[in-house]
Amino acid sequence: MIFLNREDAGRKLALLLKERIKEPKNFLILAIPRGGVPVAGEVSRELGMPLSVVVVRKLGIPWNEEAAFGSIDPNGNVYLDEETVNYLGLGKGTIHEVKEREYAELKRREEIFVPEGYPNMQGKRVIVIDDGIATGYTAIAAGQFARSKGAIEVWLAVPVCPSNIGNKVKSTFDKVFCFHKAETPSFAVGMFYQDFHQLTDDEVLDLLKNSGNGTGDLT
Repeated sequence: MIFLNREDAGRKLALLLKERIKEPKNFLILAIPRGGVPVAGEVSRELGMPLSVVVVRKLGIPWNEEAAFGSIDPNGNVYLDEETVNYLGLGKGTIHEVKEREYAELKRREEIFVPEGYPNMQGKRVIVIDDGIATGYTAIAAGQFARSKGAIEVWLAVPVCPSNIGNKVKSTFDKVFCFHKAETPSFAVGMFYQDFHQLTDDEVLDLLKNSGNGTGDLT
């Protein structure tokens, strides 16, 4: 399975969700920027659900930042892959340095994407959407943040994921939807897209504006 681009992936994911959601009221979609926004934009349009973002950051291994050893959420909570941390021998100083750098970037993006604050999640069913998951730690951070804001249910929906998606991911969410579960020993989200270019902040803002929902306190 190869998606043409994130929009194509979003349309396919929307069809999967439409089959599972009989009553689309009281839902809120939270996209993980940047890559999750065009995917979520298509789902938002197809299902008629409001769209915003949740800014989380992966904690990348210093010598290979594409690979994560954990993530951080907007509250500053850190979610570590202890197995990876121990295997690589990452010390507290290294973890703290990466955390501080990524938290600063998280706050910078919040000022751009959610300048008026996050939407009201109290009593809502929240669907966290990204363009795919590998370790799933950014998704975990997003899901836990939504719960801290009062969501009554938190779902995860992605176009692609490894077939052996971890129990920690499953236990974070009430439901997990993955359009394509990949059976491959070497997994990277970008492998499943013809166009997987890095989005700019301006592209994300345009997508959010064109969704008709914008950002901020959606009630």
